Amino acid sequence: MLVALMIATIALGSCSSGHLSENGLAKAPLVEDGYFPGADGVRLFYRKVGTGKDVVVYLHGGPSNMADGGYSLDALAVGRTLFSFDQRSGGRSQLLDDPTRMTADYYVRDLEALRQHFGLERMALVGQSWGASLAAMYTAKHPDAVTRLVLLSPALPASRFWPERLAKTTAAVGEAGMRRLAELDYEMRIAPDNRVAALCKESNEILFHAYLNDVSALKRMPVGYCDFSPAALRHELDAPALLSKGDFDLLPMLTTLKQPTLVVEGADTKMPIEATRAWATALPNSHLLLVPNASHITWLEGDVPKLISQLNAFLASSVPTGAETITH
Repeated sequence: MLVALMIATIALGSCSSGHLSENGLAKAPLVEDGYFPGADGVRLFYRKVGTGKDVVVYLHGGPSNMADGGYSLDALAVGRTLFSFDQRSGGRSQLLDDPTRMTADYYVRDLEALRQHFGLERMALVGQSWGASLAAMYTAKHPDAVTRLVLLSPALPASRFWPERLAKTTAAVGEAGMRRLAELDYEMRIAPDNRVAALCKESNEILFHAYLNDVSALKRMPVGYCDFSPAALRHELDAPALLSKGDFDLLPMLTTLKQPTLVVEGADTKMPIEATRAWATALPNSHLLLVPNASHITWLEGDVPKLISQLNAFLASSVPTGAETITH
């Protein structure tokens, strides 16, 4: 996904209490944002919603930025505290040009840095696409820190699924679309700043045919993928392709994760559905939920209120209605 990022400094952010209803009661949870130091001191932007005792941390996909779900799932903060953050070199976090600081291990260490910075004893993790892989890798390394896992349209668990994914997504975009995406990649690099956001939006309207049933759903996002600085948008063009190239296999690691896990996928996904089922099959304590009328981004299309209700049920330790329990 072509998304954007803005450079920032470590400082305490801002707070807002949300709107008030006519009787003076808060209609939205408290929202706070700011910066915290990552594993190697990198400046990372965070967003905190709610004040509940139970903690959920949302991990966006890409790796891109929090527009990828981090502003769309505030309903998970009802009665809880929800954290999300722009992963390194994404969103409003510090942009990095050193590829040696952009490995999967650094992303895992950044999540642990967030946990320690905010004094979180245990947390549930909700990960989208690449964020699901990050959640699993973190849990394998810090099992006592994780209570439950929600894996939304998880990325490929092994490289053997890559040819099928490439074929499906390329077909969804089409040959003309693929050619235009290559042109837009070049144009974004050389265009004046005032043209970059428009080029980014054109690119996404083509690219997201692989991720959505209806790309007009992008207009419903509270913060869009291209709502960031030109420098950040350009920088994302060279974001690392973590766990999408080379030979990899997360499945043996997944068999060691004991946490209750909900694997979610759109029933109309253009990704290899067997790859998603491989996640659910490998995880020892898992449930699989297929979301009708949704593709890869389940929180943006289909019956979103119903999905939120199902996710809240699982985070409250219930198996949501419609989920399939995987037997091993």
